[in-house]
Formats: sequence, C-alpha cells, structure tokens
Amino acid sequence: MMTRKAWVVFLALACPQLAGAAPRVTFELVTEAGFPFGGEQRWVNVLKDLDQSGIRIRTGRVGDKTGVTNRGTAATPSYHVVGILSAANKLELTGAVFSLTDGAKIAQWFEKLREGGVAGLTAQRAAFGLTPDQLVAFHDALSKPIAFKTKGARAGDVARKIVNGLPVPFSVTNQARRGFSRNEAILDELSGLSAGTALAATIRPLGLVMSPQKAAGKIELLISDVREVEESWPVGWPPELPAHKAAPELYEHLPAAEIADRPLSEAIEAIGSRLETPFLFDHNGMAREEIDPAAKKVTFKRRERVAYLRVLDNVLFQARLRSEVRLDEAGKPFLWISPRG
Repeated sequence: MMTRKAWVVFLALACPQLAGAAPRVTFELVTEAGFPFGGEQRWVNVLKDLDQSGIRIRTGRVGDKTGVTNRGTAATPSYHVVGILSAANKLELTGAVFSLTDGAKIAQWFEKLREGGVAGLTAQRAAFGLTPDQLVAFHDALSKPIAFKTKGARAGDVARKIVNGLPVPFSVTNQARRGFSRNEAILDELSGLSAGTALAATIRPLGLVMSPQKAAGKIELLISDVREVEESWPVGWPPELPAHKAAPELYEHLPAAEIADRPLSEAIEAIGSRLETPFLFDHNGMAREEIDPAAKKVTFKRRERVAYLRVLDNVLFQARLRSEVRLDEAGKPFLWISPRG
C-alpha cells in the first residue's frame, strides 16, 4: 500500500487553482499543403461545441508547428492553441493527433489544457483522474482540524458543518441526500482530526463516500453513495514512518495490566482514556461481521511492563478485530480499528 505522502505526491507536475473562472482558449488552425479542399468547415463543426473563445484558420507557412502559449497571466491564463490540419485530414495538437470522429477525445484534451495548463497536456494522471499536484492541493484543503465535538451528534449536521468550513466547493448526489435523511448519530469523537478524515469517518456509516471531482474547470468535493463511484477518499492514510515513530505514545508502557472477563468496549475505553491518540472504528465492517464490542468479553493479564498497544491488540484479537496506525491530512496519528481479514 502506498503511504499517504507517496500516494498524494505521486508524479507531481502541474498545480492549477482549485477554483476560479475557466481560462479562455483560442484556436489557430494551420492547413498544410494537400489538406482537402473545403475541409475546414468540418473541423469548425467539430470544435464549435467546445467552450472556446475563437477559431481562426489560415494557410500554412514554412516553420509552422503545433504549440500552446499563455497570452494571459499565471493567475488568469488565456491559452492560444496552434494546430495543424494535415494532408491526411487529421488535427495535430500538442501531444495528440485527432480525426474528425474524435470529438470526445478532443474535448478531453481541451479540458486537460484548461485545468492543467500546458503541462497538463502531458502530465500523467494520478487517482481520481487528477494531476498529482491537483491531488496535493485537494488534500491540503482538507487538512484543517475540526474544533467541535461530534460524538452523539447527528451525522448529517456534522457533515454540513464540516463542508461549510472547507475552502473548496462541494456537491451532494441525490442518492447521498437520501442517506443523510437517516437520523443516525456519530459514535466516535472526531474533534481535533482534520476535516477530510473527520468527514470521511462521519459519512462512512451512512453508506456514503467523498471524492474530488472536476466540474466546470474547478475541483470540488463530491459526496455520493458508495455505489456511485469507483474511487473514494479514505479515512486516513498509512504513515511513512514505522508505527512506533508515527504514534510513539501507543508504545509507552504500563507497569502491569489485567482485564478480567470484561466487555471489549470497556477495555477499549479504559485504554483510550490514558492516551491522546484518537480511536476510530470501522463500524460498517464490524456490523457486517456481527462484532459487538459491548457484548464480547475479553481477558488479559500481564504482571510486568507492557505497551498500551500490545494490550489493545491482544483484546481486539479476541474479538476478531485489529488496529492500524493512520494519519489524518494534517499528519496527526489515530488508530483505525477494523475486522481482521
């Protein structure tokens, strides 16, 4: 599994803004010798549905070549595209060649230019169809910790409060709106965790997920039913460092430990009350595996020094659970508890 940083920084290239007006794009198409007579109009028809700001066609000259220049500024780009209409009746653009039937592919090329600039035309895509730097920007936008209590609050109210505080636009699908109509309370305390991790954990028990998506030249946060998307934003990230360095508190020692046939929920609460590291639970997975921490009795006895995490992992194992150190978008460690296997 990729680490949080490796996954987010993977193949970093272009870095467009998360929001703002879409850049202007103008086309200058150059016909080379042998281009079919009267074929220009067919290409105008292919390009006219793009959100472009003008198309000019002229006869080619010696030295003409494809290219894209920014005639605006870095903050407010305006791209001028020079393309070649070849003797084979193909449209040659920077990094690609198209035929008259490639309208959808030309539209994709156009969106890459508007979203990623000149570098975006050749940038490889990472997760969610974004360039790596777009992914980094979205990740960073979710890094501010939330500063209000969540345990026992209605999930829909918490989700609304989180998204309203984000610096990115958001949208909610109709399916997801139905999920929010369920009057379910949050079972974990998420205060102090980053907005991204807190939001992902809030909506997960509702069968909902979040993901970045491109819309009208901007990147927004989409909340949807888990069945509506192929990729979704995770609840936290694996650390780059070994677990004992990412969350050293978990490896501090007790002089001894004894748990005598007590509910797992009590054991977890007792351990968690001694630590600053938050515990988050995969409630979906636990329900699916019919694991009830309040019903499962556990036992542990150690008369010598023992690490908190060793005690916790032992009692979790008895309930078919496991723990995993993860980091939120701000790099804060937490413990993710989920079914084994």
